[in-house]
Amino acid sequence: MGRETFVNRITSEELTARINPKNVKLWKRFIKEKNSRCSDTTIIGYESDLNIFMTWNLLYNDNKFFVDIKKIEFSDFFIFAMEELKWGSARFGRMKSCLSSLSDMIVKYYDEDYPTYKNLIKIAIENLPKVVAREKSVFTEEEINSLMKYLKFDLDNIQEACLLALMIGSGARISELLRFTTDIIDKNNLAFGGIFLVTTKKIKTKGFSKAGHPMEKFIIKDIFVPIFEEWMIKREEIMKENNQEHTSLFIKKYGEPAKVSTLNSWMLKWDKFLPRPFYAHALRHYIVSHLTRLGCSSDFVIEVMGWKTGSMYKIYNDVEGKDRKWKEIDKLQGAFGGVAEINLDIDEESSTL
Repeated sequence: MGRETFVNRITSEELTARINPKNVKLWKRFIKEKNSRCSDTTIIGYESDLNIFMTWNLLYNDNKFFVDIKKIEFSDFFIFAMEELKWGSARFGRMKSCLSSLSDMIVKYYDEDYPTYKNLIKIAIENLPKVVAREKSVFTEEEINSLMKYLKFDLDNIQEACLLALMIGSGARISELLRFTTDIIDKNNLAFGGIFLVTTKKIKTKGFSKAGHPMEKFIIKDIFVPIFEEWMIKREEIMKENNQEHTSLFIKKYGEPAKVSTLNSWMLKWDKFLPRPFYAHALRHYIVSHLTRLGCSSDFVIEVMGWKTGSMYKIYNDVEGKDRKWKEIDKLQGAFGGVAEINLDIDEESSTL
């Protein structure tokens, strides 16, 4: 089922071939300059965004050279993106950032050719107020436990159950899940009082560079290890039957390393079982919220998730203040009884006057 998202594309190979050659040259130079510093995922995003903008420029703006595009014409594009492509604030912001970065490159490196050029994106295009484009799925502990039982017992699919346990126990992004290999998981390599298992090596996580942000990952031991051990027995059987030798934790039917598309196909089945749309990030929300409900401080959750600031905690914590376990509650229990007695005494005195 998945979360519904409006999709409208204006690009095609035929149209891309007709884009102004000067724009194509500028586009490719920009990608080359960014490629040395940005992740592969970011580069793919830049390529897609520039293709969309340059195609719009071809179709609706006379295929102008980027340097000659006016402020009002940039505004026309972003209005088109909102009205025709149905972009929300996040998608709008990503395109704005891309075109602004391209403009900054022109200012920095092409000042001799275009000495009066300015970054018109920064001048003319305002950010959209942040809105939620898709409804967030917040799963209960009962729903996640039910999914685990369904995978493990009804489907007898211990590998998918292991993936689910890793997602719950680590809160890892989908792109990171395939970087958990058998050689970096040691059930005796523990942290935080033995409650968390920690990888023996750092893995690549999302970051603002080609190398990403290498870091150790923590996994809640009691959630992950029992199912991991069951899966390792089954995995060994499959590997031997198919003469496979590698360290990928998750594998395809005949033992080859699983891909992101493989994991996505498994999650499509989970989506049909659950009462609301499933997507991998929902389990990041789940584990952060679950730890918060148990009374863990934001500082602790930030530490085990490997975040640098508290901004990510605010995004992924779905627990309202009134539903949290507060250590202050024990101190407040019975603390106001004396006030009630004082009020009662005052009422009795008033009645005798």
